[in-house]
Amino acid sequence: MYKNMLAKFKDLREQKKAYKECVKRSKALPNDYREVYNIASRYMLNFSSNDSSVINLFPEMLDMFEMGAAEGRDVLEIVGNDVMAFCDGLLEDVSAQTWTGKMRAKMNESIHKKLGR
Repeated sequence: MYKNMLAKFKDLREQKKAYKECVKRSKALPNDYREVYNIASRYMLNFSSNDSSVINLFPEMLDMFEMGAAEGRDVLEIVGNDVMAFCDGLLEDVSAQTWTGKMRAKMNESIHKKLGR
């Protein structure tokens, strides 16, 4: 039991360290990129039930943003006009179970159960 708790704390510490590194990297982004990154990362943390999966996405997103900025591209060329759809796509790519996904499945299950199907 104590080994599990110790491992959990160790994982949390590593996640916090990775998150802080991402925050540091994001501060070096151009303003437009930084704004989109900050909003997107908050959205992803709020709407995912698995913070560790989401935090693992941040370095990948930062890589895309850093490359786009280095190439002189507009941030919306990278993410598209619907930034939240971009975020949802990233969440789906790593199979992160989102709150809305859980609710959708639960509601569909409830409807099918009530309809006897």
